[in-house]
Amino acid sequence: MSTYDALHKHEATVSQTVRYVYFRSLPRVEQDLQPLRQKVSALGESGRGFYDAVRGIYTSAKENDPSSLFMKLYKQGNPDQIAALSEKFRKEAYRTTTDDYERGFMIAWEIASKTLSELKSSYPEYPLKDERQADIKSPESDDSPSFDVAPRKKPKRPQDKEY
Repeated sequence: MSTYDALHKHEATVSQTVRYVYFRSLPRVEQDLQPLRQKVSALGESGRGFYDAVRGIYTSAKENDPSSLFMKLYKQGNPDQIAALSEKFRKEAYRTTTDDYERGFMIAWEIASKTLSELKSSYPEYPLKDERQADIKSPESDDSPSFDVAPRKKPKRPQDKEY
């Protein structure tokens, strides 16, 4: 079995990981990373590259790193461009100068970018919705309080006291 076939057996796991990241369910990704690592470790360097790519996607989302490729694609990517990038990763994985680690890394990115492209097509505004809510909930910069101040209730008269 080729490296490509051996790593593509884990395509469902990588796709699910990207879905979890897309919908901001990061604790679920943490649960799936260790079992994935154990499964692909038997594949040697290509398995290590594969795992490192998936873990890098998770880490960039967890830290909300705007300079990472995944977060750039997540926030600003066009589904067609991301699909073309997936094809480019597939081609790069089989260059004659690509070593096993890079091959595993590129195959994971091929799967991840293909899944991200599909998600961006199906749910185009989802990543931006999360940011818009954060903008709306941000505190106001002026000195006015962010809550309503209601007048105090009138104190009860002494004859109204209950004993």
